[in-house]
Amino acid sequence: MNVLLEYNKPESQRSIVFELAPLDLMPHSIHTFLSQITEGYWKRGTPAFAINAEHVLQACPHPCLDSVYLGGDMVGDPYADMRSRGIATVSYQEYSPKYPHEKYTIGYAGHPLSGPEFYINLLDNSLDHGSLQDRKMKMGREYDEWVRHTFDGIDDEDIDQEPYPCFGKVVEGFETIDLMAEGMTRASLPDAEYTDSDLLLRPIAIVELEIIPEYIERREGEGAASAKS
Repeated sequence: MNVLLEYNKPESQRSIVFELAPLDLMPHSIHTFLSQITEGYWKRGTPAFAINAEHVLQACPHPCLDSVYLGGDMVGDPYADMRSRGIATVSYQEYSPKYPHEKYTIGYAGHPLSGPEFYINLLDNSLDHGSLQDRKMKMGREYDEWVRHTFDGIDDEDIDQEPYPCFGKVVEGFETIDLMAEGMTRASLPDAEYTDSDLLLRPIAIVELEIIPEYIERREGEGAASAKS
């Protein structure tokens, strides 16, 4: 994936490489993502990273920047065309505890059915973005205290925490992501509203997102490279 760190400045273009999760763990999410790429929604028009929520950087496909919400003049659902093709969202909240939302992994945003927007985890979000069972196992004895503090008397069986699909991870471009995470949001404005405070003042354009069938990993300081698919 190639992004422009500064609008209209080709010299600011940087690359990020994702490696998708093992196919047997997240087949549906991977198929959905690859279909969106193949159909061109992450290449033509205005795909961009538009949200910096501090714990995630969230990207939206074409034509998200044309929508009224993000400053354009398109009224209505910007993803109507994707929905008509059946590739706007996953059909169910696919998740594998073997592939948690750790730092620099990627996942689909949104509920009740996630997509088409995806995000890069800027920190370990495995507790909040994973399953409730995962949270119980990782928190151990602290889980009961978390329930009392967070839900104030709600019974454990009434807690609804559906996981978000986590279907890939960054393998190149970590410094670029860290630079993107420094982008200022509308929260810095004196009259910022809570509902849109995470929107970047300057969305980061996605120039191209393509599939690399045979990936050659570049390792700084090493003469040899290893192949990945």
